[in-house]
Amino acid sequence: MGTSGRDILSGIFRHVHAKTQWDITLIQLPNGFRPEVVEEAQRAGLNGIIASDFNPPQIKRLVETTDIPCVSIGAATSMSRPCGGAVSFVGCDDRAIGAMAAQHFLSLGTFNSFGFVHANGGNGERSMREIGFGDMLAKAGKSCSVFTSNRRADERMDTQKVTNWLRSLPKPAAILCFYDPLAVQVLNICRDCGISVPQQVSVLGVDNDPLLCDFSTPPLSSVMPDHERAGLLAARELDRLLTRPNRSPHVVVCPPVKIVERESARPLTPAAHLIRKAYAFIDAHVTSGIGVNDVVAHLKVSRRLADLRFREIENCTIRDAIEARRMSLAEKALMDTSQTVRRIASNCGYASANTFEIAFRKRHGMSPSAFRKR
Repeated sequence: MGTSGRDILSGIFRHVHAKTQWDITLIQLPNGFRPEVVEEAQRAGLNGIIASDFNPPQIKRLVETTDIPCVSIGAATSMSRPCGGAVSFVGCDDRAIGAMAAQHFLSLGTFNSFGFVHANGGNGERSMREIGFGDMLAKAGKSCSVFTSNRRADERMDTQKVTNWLRSLPKPAAILCFYDPLAVQVLNICRDCGISVPQQVSVLGVDNDPLLCDFSTPPLSSVMPDHERAGLLAARELDRLLTRPNRSPHVVVCPPVKIVERESARPLTPAAHLIRKAYAFIDAHVTSGIGVNDVVAHLKVSRRLADLRFREIENCTIRDAIEARRMSLAEKALMDTSQTVRRIASNCGYASANTFEIAFRKRHGMSPSAFRKR
């Protein structure tokens, strides 16, 4: 049982100790929830059920076949599909969790990209955390790239796919992970592939599990949901279903408490702002044949400092950054237009078609014409 489960139980016990004389039987999912266990509890006078998640089929079958009052503690996707019977739903407000994370990142400075990491086993369903995160960013005029693992949430993600995705995000980037274990995986992958945290990528988890967050490298910042209050409200709701004759079900959500800040997500440094300023200049003038000296003059810092900051944040040189932007424009023109190679080279800021061809072959291992045909 993780931190969230322990906090939920703590909230339930708070209500039990203060208000009721319940006899409680704890059943661990999934192996502990066997038909004979439930049958024995019913013979002993089972009056109500608090289930930590409404998705397991055993619980759904039980609720569908009995009139025993039940409170489900689960995510918003669970709360949107009641099965019938006297069932109430209590959970943390996942949409508010995503929105809080987005607001936190926006308060740290101007990131060049945002990402969300979600492991849903490839079922294609968007989580409310992802929706809340994306909607809040959209209000600020920002977009969000989503990485969805095809593995189950309790399995390791595909390291190479995550690495490629992380490298594709313009830096500095800000990433929210669905929960802390995924965030720790992302931190480990960043470390292994040479992406610095938080200089290049800032990472947030959800649940604020101290065992994971405090001992990850670097320590993980995390959104703290109010799991204990969810447990308390679930116990109160079951009490209400047991004592009121009409037993009309409710849906109750708990907003998150706060962001617990650690090293993985910090305010952007002056170096990150310098990089952002450099890229803004490169994007505006890359087709004009600019060089490294033009970028350095715009930044009003020494060439040595500018190169140092680019290697620190972007893991590349200023020349590499200019070439990458220029080449990206050329690749798009080759795919989307019928312009000649000479015209594309000129439009993208290359000194000549020959210079462009040499650079293109070095990057792609083929000529621009062969790239276009393929």
